[in-house]
Amino acid sequence: MSGSALYETFARAPLAFDRGEGTWLVTDKGERYLDFAGGIAVNSLGHSHPHLVAALTEQAAKLWHVSNLYEIPEQRRLGERLVDATFADKV
Repeated sequence: MSGSALYETFARAPLAFDRGEGTWLVTDKGERYLDFAGGIAVNSLGHSHPHLVAALTEQAAKLWHVSNLYEIPEQRRLGERLVDATFADKV
């Protein structure tokens, strides 16, 4: 990544991924790698699942993001579902 405009936060492997398919990452050459790093906060549900893509597309057409300074009804509903399904009192 030397010469890049990005900070060198991690020692990167010489791989560039074009897309994800479930638990797999795919390079632009079609090579498939099992995603062992998918749990870094965002990909625990895998890549490109049709139900997740549909839900994200629907939400993105309505509202992308606002601060927690404001009421977000879907966020509240998700929080309630997570509390009901787990040991947590708050999420």
